[in-house]
Amino acid sequence: MQTQYIKDANPHINDFHHLPIALEHDIVYAKSHHEQLLHWHDEVEIIRVNKGHIHCHVNESDFLLSPGELCFINVDQMHKIYNSSSEDCDIDVISIKAEMLAKNEEVYEKFIKPIIHNKEFSHVEMAGKNSYALLISSMINDIYVMIEEKPYAYELDIIGYVYMIFRRLYLVYITKKEEAPYSTDTSLQRRMSTYIYEHYGEKITLDDIASAANVSRSKCASLFKKYTQSTPIAFLNSYRLEMASRMLARGEESLADIAVICGFGEQSYFSRLFTKEYGCTPLTYRKEKQLL
Repeated sequence: MQTQYIKDANPHINDFHHLPIALEHDIVYAKSHHEQLLHWHDEVEIIRVNKGHIHCHVNESDFLLSPGELCFINVDQMHKIYNSSSEDCDIDVISIKAEMLAKNEEVYEKFIKPIIHNKEFSHVEMAGKNSYALLISSMINDIYVMIEEKPYAYELDIIGYVYMIFRRLYLVYITKKEEAPYSTDTSLQRRMSTYIYEHYGEKITLDDIASAANVSRSKCASLFKKYTQSTPIAFLNSYRLEMASRMLARGEESLADIAVICGFGEQSYFSRLFTKEYGCTPLTYRKEKQLL
């Protein structure tokens, strides 16, 4: 399955196509107008907070991460991060492509596949003083050094660090006693979110979204409130605006065309919603992106 929501291109990302890991240093701005949308993907993700505080929302869980704390998010889990404080948050995001470790079949089947194929093992919060958190954090620092210095055959060390990280995750996995069951509601929400991601450019009604999961309008609304803290139509518009922001950054299409392509129809309606969500007009946003 492909990533259902793709973040903006970030100049601080290190993505090694020939290695099973990507690192990204990011700033989650204070009380941003535009929050990350609920998404899921094929990579294991580890978030480390360096400064400030962020909320991490995974399926039905919502928790606050403080400096030094880590969160492991498993493959295929609905999640997002957001900042509700008045202080910007500095984070590192480590994505691991677990399937690239499958060439060592015995190790993959015994220690990695049980983790990534267990939907009930959705995430793990790691306190800053937790020994596993300290070890993983130290390895993340070492990987950054490898990236900057690129010593001869550094790729072998990076692959080694990935296996070392998975060993700590496996130890957490086998000692975790109580698992929250994978909710049927989670599956229903994913079906409706996927429908929006695939049809956002079309005319979509609340009935259309509810029908994607074969639920009532009221059930649809309650699920979106539970998982996204917004209404189905507000979530749809946020995703449309996210796609529009990408097109604005490319600078290839006119504002009128973007409004139609992203399902808004009228340019004035699109501009009004965009300004409310991003704090500036679409034209101003485009100009600022082209200056970067």
